[in-house]
Amino acid sequence: MHTCTRISKSSTRIRKRKGTPELVAAFLHDTFPGLLETPAPKVIMGLVQTKLGVKISYSTALRGKRQPVCDLKGSAEDSYKDINCYLYMLKKVNEGTITYLKLDEGGKFQYLFIALGASIKGFQAMRKVIIVDATHLKNGYGGVLVFASAQDPNRHHYIIVVGVLDKENYASWGWFFEKLLSVVPDTPELVFMSDKNSSLIKRIRNVYSAAHHGYCVWHLSQNVKGHATNINKDVLAWKFMELSRIYTMAEF
Repeated sequence: MHTCTRISKSSTRIRKRKGTPELVAAFLHDTFPGLLETPAPKVIMGLVQTKLGVKISYSTALRGKRQPVCDLKGSAEDSYKDINCYLYMLKKVNEGTITYLKLDEGGKFQYLFIALGASIKGFQAMRKVIIVDATHLKNGYGGVLVFASAQDPNRHHYIIVVGVLDKENYASWGWFFEKLLSVVPDTPELVFMSDKNSSLIKRIRNVYSAAHHGYCVWHLSQNVKGHATNINKDVLAWKFMELSRIYTMAEF
């Protein structure tokens, strides 16, 4: 006599269910409703197996993790299409805001530059020292997020300009600094601080010929740290930064 219950049959079907990104996305919607931040893919793999009895791969967990984010705030493709509308509204509600958008020959996104009006106005009352740096964007399209920032009287970072470039090279940095010139004029009182990226260094020199250019001590300490052997690298980097603050030969 067959005695399988409906529940046991259902459990068997769940165990045989194939793990898909759609299944993962539905599970995350139910488990973490309305949240953009969900667990890491490896954690999701364990949760899906524990809760649903389904084994999934890392790539399936990753694709399923991305889907709820797209459902909540839209896809990256849609965001790129809305950039012009966003920049228009940004200037509409922030008086004095300056923006630039550059497309490549195929009409696709290449460069973006944004300087809020309030940030431009505030920098006028600060010391004319600007830090320029970039960080890689972790998305399917790559690119780098770049910024120019100062330090306010409370010693906090004060962002003047943000931008997005396709990569760090001579052409992209040239475009960025040419647009920055419309926000921050070139004067002998101006000082730029950066790492030792060669294309960045050349472009600052070309566009801001009157300004001075120095190197960030922290970036230099990391370069020294990276080349050290047979020594505690963290201590060496700290000692290097201490030495950079000594201004006489005898003390050095």
